[in-house]
Amino acid sequence: MKTTVKYLKRFAAFTLTLMFISTALFADGEASEVYLSGTTNTTAGDFVITSTDDVYHYQGEEYTVYNVYYDNPQHNMKIAVLNEGKCKSYIAYTKNYWFRYNCTRDGFGVRKAMFNSALIRDGFNAEEYHDQTVLVKTRKIEKDQAVGLIAAYLPKLQG
Repeated sequence: MKTTVKYLKRFAAFTLTLMFISTALFADGEASEVYLSGTTNTTAGDFVITSTDDVYHYQGEEYTVYNVYYDNPQHNMKIAVLNEGKCKSYIAYTKNYWFRYNCTRDGFGVRKAMFNSALIRDGFNAEEYHDQTVLVKTRKIEKDQAVGLIAAYLPKLQG
């Protein structure tokens, strides 16, 4: 019975989030489609990823941008995707932090982090960062899987 109630609560929260996002998007006059959804198993809760027309510029390259909305809006972020190369480059960012993900011979995971201040940096877990340097042990990863992994695992970095 407790499992059913827990499931219903999560489903209701996810549905409300999806309704809020779609309402907010239509209110702005932009209709973005849901790209992906999933769960984090953290206090961030479930997430919904939507596509945008935004472009992120980094090192002379143009990245496609996706919005990530969580049940807990404090975790909302954007993921920029470079669609070129064998293993695409991904940047998860907000106004306070920036994480770069890509592939190496060891696999796909977080490679670099930047923070606006030491106070923001101290809110992240260094051990979890180390654990996430290899999320998948493969040299090539599909964009859908990579974006989903980033959205699911990045909230675990926040201690």
